[in-house]
Amino acid sequence: MRRKVCVIGAGPSGLVAVKELLAEGHEVTCFDRNAELGGVFRAGVGADEAGAYDSTMLTISQYMMAFSSFPPPHGEERRYWSAGEYRRYLRDFAEKFDVLPTIRFGTDVVNVAKNDDGGYDVEVAPADAPENRSVHRFDSVAISTGTHRVPNYIDLPGQEDFAGEIAHSAHYRNAEPFRGKRVLCVGIGETAADVVNEIAQVTESCVLSVRRHQPIVERYPAGRPFTNDAYTSHLLHSVPLAAAGTFMRLGMNRNRRRGRTAAARTVAAWNAKNPHFFNHFLTKNDAFVHRIVDNTLTVNASGIERLGKDYVLFKDGRREQIDTVMLNTGYVEDFGLLKDTDITDVRRLYKHMIHPDLGIGVVLIGWARPAAGGVPACSEMQSRYFALLCSGKKKLPDPIRLRNMIERQASYENEVFHGNPDLRTLVHYNHYMIDFAEVIGCRPWRPSLLLDPRLALRLWCGSQTPYVYRLSGPHSSRRAARRTIMSLPPAFTPLQVLGISAVSLASRALIALGLMKADPLY
Repeated sequence: MRRKVCVIGAGPSGLVAVKELLAEGHEVTCFDRNAELGGVFRAGVGADEAGAYDSTMLTISQYMMAFSSFPPPHGEERRYWSAGEYRRYLRDFAEKFDVLPTIRFGTDVVNVAKNDDGGYDVEVAPADAPENRSVHRFDSVAISTGTHRVPNYIDLPGQEDFAGEIAHSAHYRNAEPFRGKRVLCVGIGETAADVVNEIAQVTESCVLSVRRHQPIVERYPAGRPFTNDAYTSHLLHSVPLAAAGTFMRLGMNRNRRRGRTAAARTVAAWNAKNPHFFNHFLTKNDAFVHRIVDNTLTVNASGIERLGKDYVLFKDGRREQIDTVMLNTGYVEDFGLLKDTDITDVRRLYKHMIHPDLGIGVVLIGWARPAAGGVPACSEMQSRYFALLCSGKKKLPDPIRLRNMIERQASYENEVFHGNPDLRTLVHYNHYMIDFAEVIGCRPWRPSLLLDPRLALRLWCGSQTPYVYRLSGPHSSRRAARRTIMSLPPAFTPLQVLGISAVSLASRALIALGLMKADPLY
């Protein structure tokens, strides 16, 4: 079955969607309002547009950000790419798989509406001539515009009295505009960790306001030469959350006193204030911690009582003089271009992508954000599944079962990620990818692994990079995938493997006896 498919957005999620659809022989047209590919990673982002800042470094390694069909050069040391390096990778990816001819740059999508033939009309207009509209017909539409488009400008109490500037990190490029100022930063996340770090180094004073101590994962945990995503193993995630949380708290309490550096002790002290480490999005960037250590940044977690003309009053009574507010408050979801269905919560979609009333008519790709792991890997699995559905090689569950599956998975995510109830895109990377592999037919755990024990051990102890899902199944490349997997050494020592395995087995025994809480079912 060959379908005519529209992909909206030429960022990482849109590019991999086009590639997978082309691999299945579909006719694809991609619209992007910008002049070049890359989404938020593109060059030449306007001052009023959301995009990468000058010093952007990815928070997971290039092996987790790359797609399984196009790994980094063999033997390249595991490290963090800059935004420029990732942009070049995306360009190379698009050229290799002949994606560029499908993209119509400088074209804005105005709306998507169902037509009388059962397909969809996509109304577009040139970005520089919005009055010149035209309509194109498609069998299916993939919306891949991403979650980082519309900044979330929160209302702070008393901000109408504030005489200074209020900015959002979506438009941050570098710290120069903040030099010598007195800045209040609101909120902390992966981008904020860098923004706050840079601003604090050039300001007269800088204070960070947070509602909670969002868990922090160091770029290189414990000072070892492994990027943080090297720990996303089946081995580690075989430990039930109840046991994992207990051991994390014990480790943080120990490291507060005996951490190898002041920064490590500060990270431990920060994380020790959150009793539910694994029930949040993990901020995989500890940059701002160094500013706490050198006293150029102070932190207040009591909440903001109100702003005054030139100050902020916190709920603990503390008052700070400020002239600038930097909001690190994330983004809001906007599906306004979709006219037939109102989407307000991506957890009400099958695998964060398929609305039960729309089926494969309109899908979302790029709204699954793993607490640990990478969005591109999740988007690639979504794209592979969507392409197979369009071909008729896979079929959606019947409507009743589909809604039950959506309900069950949403319930799981609501319970596991109760620490960030408003971050609806959050998924558990390992469970999400493994479940998708079952649906697609690319599950790496097969009887043939008995003939390849070295690979089996690496799959268990090594990080769950996207390449493990190219070992078998549709469009697999076992030799290339195995080569990449085996080139990445596991982060765990043999002694740690034995210790974690023992904890996992003991925890499961306690669960069976009713002495420990079991994980919710995905």
